[in-house]
Amino acid sequence: MDVPDLVADALDGESVLASVGIGGDDGVFVTPQRTLVYKGDGLLSDESVGTHEHGFDRLELKQGRRRTSFTLHYYDREESFAVGSSYAQDVVKTVLSAHLRATGTLAADEQVRGVYRFNELTVVVGTERLLKHVGGAVWSEDYEAYPYADLTRLDFEEGGHAMQVVIAVSGRPERIKVPNERAAEVRRTIEEAALSFHDADSLAALNEAVAPEEPEEQEGEPGPDYADSGIDSLIDRGKGGGDAGSPTTTGGDAATTEDADGSADADTTAEAPTGSDADGFVSAADTEVLGRLEALETKVDEQTELIERQQETIEQLVDELRRGR
Repeated sequence: MDVPDLVADALDGESVLASVGIGGDDGVFVTPQRTLVYKGDGLLSDESVGTHEHGFDRLELKQGRRRTSFTLHYYDREESFAVGSSYAQDVVKTVLSAHLRATGTLAADEQVRGVYRFNELTVVVGTERLLKHVGGAVWSEDYEAYPYADLTRLDFEEGGHAMQVVIAVSGRPERIKVPNERAAEVRRTIEEAALSFHDADSLAALNEAVAPEEPEEQEGEPGPDYADSGIDSLIDRGKGGGDAGSPTTTGGDAATTEDADGSADADTTAEAPTGSDADGFVSAADTEVLGRLEALETKVDEQTELIERQQETIEQLVDELRRGR
């Protein structure tokens, strides 16, 4: 959109990187260091422009049915502005992108493909990395970054109520839960960003390209030679690991059996460990606990959605009461 004269005067030599129209002549203009919110002449107010520096500690959003307020928290002050809720998503993406570049969280020339908010979770999909923030604020220093350059696996697991983004960086996997109603959009955005970064044409090709290499087996390498050291005579070559002339037991739990003639059986049987670590599989008890946790998470998600719908209904009722309806 065109830059109004009042905004041009306030730029002080900075260039406008992006702008978002927020109705009528109003708009939000972003420079490398600041966000400028312009309000045109109206019946109740004169033309004005507010400026807000990037580098804030955190950004909070309070979204109503008609208006969304932005509160920027700095170490010594708070600043705020509001836009129509229908424009809020575009404003969040534009302002947050500039802030993350200004603070070095994103590269100076890195673009943001999408910003997604799910209750306490905020996911930012950049052209070079994926960012995850959990907390009441949209952004703060509490975040995880997953650079595509270090990606070793990317996958998406469908579920009854949510999709899980499985992203592994340097072999360390992380799961990010996304509600099913936004799952397709989030998956498409993340896939496009990662595929573009690695110049791959499919998810399978991407995972094949970024999979860590298997260590090569070294064949034919001789083991240590103890022949001339005198140590060889101390190494027990016997089956039980002890003196060849006397029977040995393995631990206090090992038992020997006697034949009819009283001779001890040389073979001992060690009791196999029980539980989930014995064979590498999860026990039935572990499976039951995991099932209960998943059911609990589902219930919490349903309760959260119900509370949000009730809050919207209350806001609508208050608004109508104020207007005398």
